Amino acid sequence: MAGICYSVHRNRIQEGYHPGFVMREDETLTSLASEPVHYLYLKAIDASREDATWGRLSFEGRFEENMVCFVYVTAMNEAFFFRENEPRKIEDFLCDAKESADIKKRFMEKVSAKRLVNREEILLYELKGRYLYLFIEVLGEGECTIKNLRIEQEGDNFMQTFPEVYRERNSFFHRFLSVFSTIYNEFDERIDALSGLLDIDSCPKELLPVYAGWMGVDVKEDFFTEEILRQLVSHIYELNRLKGTKAVLERLTEIILGEKALILEKNAMEEYIEAKEWKNFERLYGSSTFDVTILTHQVLNETLKNQLMYVLNQYKPIRSNLYVVQLQKTGMLDAYSYLDMNARIPEKGKASLDDKATMDSVMMLQ
Repeated sequence: MAGICYSVHRNRIQEGYHPGFVMREDETLTSLASEPVHYLYLKAIDASREDATWGRLSFEGRFEENMVCFVYVTAMNEAFFFRENEPRKIEDFLCDAKESADIKKRFMEKVSAKRLVNREEILLYELKGRYLYLFIEVLGEGECTIKNLRIEQEGDNFMQTFPEVYRERNSFFHRFLSVFSTIYNEFDERIDALSGLLDIDSCPKELLPVYAGWMGVDVKEDFFTEEILRQLVSHIYELNRLKGTKAVLERLTEIILGEKALILEKNAMEEYIEAKEWKNFERLYGSSTFDVTILTHQVLNETLKNQLMYVLNQYKPIRSNLYVVQLQKTGMLDAYSYLDMNARIPEKGKASLDDKATMDSVMMLQ
């Protein structure tokens, strides 16, 4: 079998040392344009047993034409070495910012480390040891990226299926089979990752309209923001159960607008308004008994309004018409307040004459 696969993620990178690189949110190492040399030193990868064998090292790198990438890798059973008659942990030495890169490279040469140039896939069949030590050096100005660094232990799927006479590690036959083993492992990883495509929180945005279509809802990928689209799809089962009700309109407005809107049904408002006055309220509540008014405090631009109506029309009750009313914040006086002639309520605001004099909007300049 392929054995254990070690993936280098955020914590391992942060525990290491990467001068000349910055780590993005997606754990991609990106070179600093101001630095001509870039290094990535990692803590030791522990196989937890003596004389462990190693399989394949791989990563995704993007380098400009004038850049050169050196990979130094070795395996040992020792975690310490002696320097000036003092024991020093090897991983601490490699990740020490005070030690120069030249000294670290000389150390790797002394322990017979593999040194490869411009290689993103490296077979490690000849390496044997509990601890794997690795660092990457990129020379040249420009932009480069490194991501998805992986180290496989053992590294093949097929050698154990052959007779003992064919199982010599690092032989031509072993290296030949590694090509097919790599293809097999990549297919295996893709198959294992298929379940993640059904995770609404992490699947590609392009799949969200497909999943919504499976549940009978038409949404457009480029019509909604990714956050709104994921919320809609993740709540589609719940929304479908409430289809045609007041509750579904409230839930949809909360998802799209980020706040609960007030839903008023015209047939429920008729008992509160006298019939002779109803004409004055038709613009607000509609003329049909099936009309529904949505009151929101948000000021909707044309895009947001179209997004809201596009979804609501798929969930609204049959024959109903929807009206969206945008409420603005204004001041109110109660029934016992009066204003005298020429009185007015000023708006908040101030004007400045100079550094030491101000006036509010009640004052007027003649």
